[in-house]
Amino acid sequence: MQLKKRRIKLDLSKLKEPFSENDIEWRVQQSGETNGRIWAKVLAYVTARAIENRLDEVCGPENWKNEFRKEGENGEYLCGISIKIDGEWVTKWDGCSASGTNSNIDGFKTALSGSIKRAAATGWGIGRYLYSLDEGWAVICEDGMYSAKLKDSNKWFKWNPPALPAWALPKGEAENFQTSEGNSFTKDDESSKTDSKPKGRKSRAAAKSEEEIKAQGNTIISRIGLVMKREENGSMVFTEPEINQIRGLVANTQLNENGIKELEELEKFVRMELESRLSKMAA
Repeated sequence: MQLKKRRIKLDLSKLKEPFSENDIEWRVQQSGETNGRIWAKVLAYVTARAIENRLDEVCGPENWKNEFRKEGENGEYLCGISIKIDGEWVTKWDGCSASGTNSNIDGFKTALSGSIKRAAATGWGIGRYLYSLDEGWAVICEDGMYSAKLKDSNKWFKWNPPALPAWALPKGEAENFQTSEGNSFTKDDESSKTDSKPKGRKSRAAAKSEEEIKAQGNTIISRIGLVMKREENGSMVFTEPEINQIRGLVANTQLNENGIKELEELEKFVRMELESRLSKMAA
């Protein structure tokens, strides 16, 4: 008796989930020096190895494959990522040029790596969420994990990447800023819990608007938490009393339109303070 092969049901939505910060790399998009102070704006991207691991985890190594081909005279390499869906191979293609590098070998490596990243993002949504990130400010410091050279000079500098927002992290890493009692820094709408009187049915638009405001506020709060937890050379940049002070300000902020503005101002303040302290530590 011939047994039929069992088809595995793939949950392709998992391909689009955010990656761990360890799987994210950064590149300098712009850099310069103003009044003797080096600055750089950076972009995040996911590594080719992380993409391959994600495909292994979601699809299984036997249910996906990739292939490369060269097209045109400009050295453009195309990558096709194929996934077996319901017994049929489905392929998505995208490419990257090998031009603009210092050697043929470097160009070849860049083109292959770039093409698999583009095919993964545009074709299957892997790492596509990173396209929604704006350029971030690099943290310039002597012991930075990355190094780069200023475009218009031979001066090299080291830098660390900015913190990713909570929505760009896996659930396990997007931990909210914790209070000393272990409660989440992310807020719920306490007014809905304390007032048990029925207030009538709200319109769907109003309810959606409230949910959007609450989500926006919690995202800002998570970003503030990441700033306040920043470590440099093994030490916390902010002291525990300072962290508790910020917790208190957040706890007393209502998640409404005015509260969002207050949280945005608070985030600007703590980020400016962080940059100032890191600059002094690096001096």
